[in-house]
Amino acid sequence: MTRIVVVGAGAVGLCGAIALAERGAAVTLLERGLPGAANSTATGGGIRQQFGTESNIALSLLAAPFWKSFAARFGVDPWLHEIGYLFVAHDDKQAAVLRANVALQNRLGVTSEFIDCEEMARRWPWLACRGACAGAFRGEDGWANQHRIIDGLTRGALARGVDVRVGVEVLRLRTRAGSVVGASTTAGDIEADAVVLASGPWTALLADLDLALPVIGRRHELLIVEPARPLPAGTPWLIGVRDEVHMRPDTPGRALVGGFLGQDAEDSADGFDGRATDAWAHRVLEKVGEVFGVVDSRAGIRRGWAGLYPATPDHHPIIDRLLEGLYVTLGFSGTGLMHAPAAGRLLAELIFDGAIASTRPGPLSAARFVQIPSRPELTGF
Repeated sequence: MTRIVVVGAGAVGLCGAIALAERGAAVTLLERGLPGAANSTATGGGIRQQFGTESNIALSLLAAPFWKSFAARFGVDPWLHEIGYLFVAHDDKQAAVLRANVALQNRLGVTSEFIDCEEMARRWPWLACRGACAGAFRGEDGWANQHRIIDGLTRGALARGVDVRVGVEVLRLRTRAGSVVGASTTAGDIEADAVVLASGPWTALLADLDLALPVIGRRHELLIVEPARPLPAGTPWLIGVRDEVHMRPDTPGRALVGGFLGQDAEDSADGFDGRATDAWAHRVLEKVGEVFGVVDSRAGIRRGWAGLYPATPDHHPIIDRLLEGLYVTLGFSGTGLMHAPAAGRLLAELIFDGAIASTRPGPLSAARFVQIPSRPELTGF
């Protein structure tokens, strides 16, 4: 039986472990904290198919059946809310980008629509008075509860025989004759036929092997607030393209608010502070009030937090083999939760079949950033 170690029990690592176990592997999943606690539960739970690149759209389409069947497969309802995503443009240049994105999405089978100024005013009249000139919308996009997703995935991994070990940190990868053959951990050494890194922005294990991937942590912050007045009925997840802010309804009487506000900078993954900052909270509520009007600085803040988007330069993940016995699934740039099911499927194809087959592998290759050491053709296990 093929023995595989997966490092990192976020959504990507959990889905990878499940997919590998379903292909017959003996999987050990190592997590130094608790499943999902490092990053996957620090998201807003977005599940969407609206993207501006073919690769990200393909990952969303591959993941879509997984989300529909989640409760039946894992016995946990993820509380999927199909409230729609509305990307809002405030000038002709932004509108042209949204129109091109929708055309690409439609060509690939995504049922999104471009909405002009008049139609936006009809559907969401409270946006028209805020200078919105166009939008891109898909009513079946939405959000799920990220904590319930991690709960379901953890239960699913255990049910499929995955050896889930929490509180175990990987200290280094073990090599022999240029191949990765296991891991040394705080709980001892583990032999394996393959090791998978699904560790988000925490990539120090690669540096120990003189490998470097351009995966950085991009800080993002979120708030749960109680608006001063109820949100209009049918409020979708709103994305302000120009101002880099967003908001959506949450549980009754509450809303989720976030945004980069033009401050999309790298933050250290080591010693990361997971608290939302007061200055950012003040600015984001002011800006959301200006852009959307339905939530503003009068909202009561219930709680806030921060997370790290593991980002690559082109904002696409890396799913590839770096060395004999070493695979990575990293750098999802904020889409890790929603694209985790697709990542698991592609990882299993790569390891067991020797190549990614369900989508074009080029946009996911590590070779687009770094020179990969010479390696024999993959044949799979």
